[in-house]
Amino acid sequence: MTDAHDIVSGEELVFDPAALDRLKRFGGDTLLGKMIALFLEAAPTRLEAARDALARNQAADVELALHSLKSSSAQLGALRMQRLSAQGEHQARTGSLDGLRALTDALDQELARVREWLITARDEGKA
Repeated sequence: MTDAHDIVSGEELVFDPAALDRLKRFGGDTLLGKMIALFLEAAPTRLEAARDALARNQAADVELALHSLKSSSAQLGALRMQRLSAQGEHQARTGSLDGLRALTDALDQELARVREWLITARDEGKA
């Protein structure tokens, strides 16, 4: 797999392939493939849940949805998605929803990149 330091944008670490390697060591190709499939299915749902809660001005529900997205992103090494989710989670925890529409838009864009990265890793036999 590519070294984590090779996958950067500016100085920001975007993906951590070592996370995929750890999952593969723990449970083999089967577990890693299942984890990727689960993420690809659940992440859009979590993001939509955050958007729905935002539309209803339900900060606690936004926080919960972004917390879940943050955790699953971290597990698979989607570091930028993890950071964006953590930022939104923290902000929602304070009760402020200002600017979270833009953050969910950024998460949508990042999800497209993460999906491509994970599918490539899976299809190249890395998962």
